[in-house]
Amino acid sequence: MKHFLQISLLVLFIFICINAYSQQKRTNWLQEKNQTTARWRVGGGIILMEPTGIDVQFYRLSKFCTNNFSIIKKLSIGVWVGKEGILSQSMIKESEIWESSGIRYGIDFKFYIPIFLNPYFGIGVEGGDRKLLGKSGFYPDAVARIGVEQRIFGIKTSNKSSLNTTIFIDGKYNKCLTDDFYYILPSAGLRFHFL
Repeated sequence: MKHFLQISLLVLFIFICINAYSQQKRTNWLQEKNQTTARWRVGGGIILMEPTGIDVQFYRLSKFCTNNFSIIKKLSIGVWVGKEGILSQSMIKESEIWESSGIRYGIDFKFYIPIFLNPYFGIGVEGGDRKLLGKSGFYPDAVARIGVEQRIFGIKTSNKSSLNTTIFIDGKYNKCLTDDFYYILPSAGLRFHFL
């Protein structure tokens, strides 16, 4: 009976130690996963439509799919610079107010919904040169966006990293803050993300 009690206590002690060790590993895995999604990342890309240019985006993930390193964003801060009016020349020519455009730059904040197509809405500000009613100058705008961003392909570079390309398409509403002028135009482009 004494041996049985000793063996039972030894087995119970080993079981408790293994369980505590496993629990610690599980906690570390969850902490690692949370750190992976909470970390700020950077992506860069090209804007093919209004305004045509380049952008850099700092973003956080909503979740991280390890099977294909897919990205589902949670929120982002984007900065960009581009030439307004390259693709909308016909619209500018028809406008009685808007005569020409120049280099524009801005910052925006986007909030993503973690579902298929990763839809988002965003707000921001932009500024730059524009000619309205014969007067050239600096015109600041308030900007609102609604759109989708979806991964179109990715390359696995190692067991823990990949290079993803996403396409984004959105509607962009610009409201000039110093004049009675606004427009709604589509915007689209590609972004490259190293995960």
